[in-house]
Amino acid sequence: MKPKCIMHIPWKLLGESVSATEIRPAKMRQAFEDIGYEVYYIMGDAATRKAKISNLRRLLDRGESFDFLYSESSTLPMMLTQNHHLPTHPFVDSALFSLAKRHNIPIGLFYRDIHWAFPEINRFGKLKHWISYVFHQWEVLIYNRSIFAFFFPLEDRDKVYSRLKLLDKSIPFYALYSGSEMLPSKYNKNEDYFVYIGGIRPDLYDMTVVLKAFGRLSNLKLKICVPQQSWVEWHHYYKPFLRPNIEVVHLVNEAAQELLSKAKYALNYFPNSAYRNFVIPYKIFEFMSHNLPVLCNRNDVAGALVQQLGSGFTLNYGEDQLYAWLMNLPGDDEYMQMRTHIAEIKSAHTWQSRAKQVRDTLKALRTDN
Repeated sequence: MKPKCIMHIPWKLLGESVSATEIRPAKMRQAFEDIGYEVYYIMGDAATRKAKISNLRRLLDRGESFDFLYSESSTLPMMLTQNHHLPTHPFVDSALFSLAKRHNIPIGLFYRDIHWAFPEINRFGKLKHWISYVFHQWEVLIYNRSIFAFFFPLEDRDKVYSRLKLLDKSIPFYALYSGSEMLPSKYNKNEDYFVYIGGIRPDLYDMTVVLKAFGRLSNLKLKICVPQQSWVEWHHYYKPFLRPNIEVVHLVNEAAQELLSKAKYALNYFPNSAYRNFVIPYKIFEFMSHNLPVLCNRNDVAGALVQQLGSGFTLNYGEDQLYAWLMNLPGDDEYMQMRTHIAEIKSAHTWQSRAKQVRDTLKALRTDN
């Protein structure tokens, strides 16, 4: 009989997106199944989650056993993830944590993003931002009462504690990065383009410097893959910097992966900021799946990790710095050596290895061992 675990996502997945918020939970669920687990999956709107939790309570009362509960936080407070963003079911998810704790099921939480703790990042306007901030703080207190271990996409716990001041420092803290897949290389020298995939909101993902540098080099092709709604919202901001060698596309799922698989370089090149010192993006390891070298700002934590892994190139941030690097691209031998290196190291960073890390960490925290 397969061992069982519980996975909890406090929102409804869209199914089509290039966002890590949508993709990562699906990858982790599949990874738990790949390492042999039957996953009891709690995901959806509040009513759906409530029904799943009620059924879980019946299973536990009947004597069903689960090795652990793995939860991923939303970019919104879990109480506000309904489509209308009103706290109509504020205790649904905390009831799940209490239920698991009563049955001695160790609970691990992957805390996705702490952008809400940076005052300079304001997604909603002042009033909504303040309301969201209050609910985020409440959420941290709920976690403190129930969580056995916190997982963050960052190794430096002191940095996290400096922003999440209410976080209980006695709860174990572990770095848990995104994963890679063992995909074959499709790179062909004839598909000689650079690619960026993700958001373009200027206070989080400002692409101005990238567009300016490529605008000076008409012989280099840049493809930017962004959600269509984001492009509608921010097109006016970037329009002055668009040139014929810069193409904007709106691809998801397999089409987005095909775009990455044939690119020569990926970009994760953003301005210096306090926030960028707290972010190891999902895409750093997604690029690795395709043996795709990534270009990063060497002064943020993503750049430091890429340098440590040898999975790309790093340089200081600025239009002239990027232009100079693009004018003197690595030679074919150096480039292909890097692709070979990425192919060799990615087996240590698969989604299955991340799932095993969660399993081993949480099972070791069971009090009935």
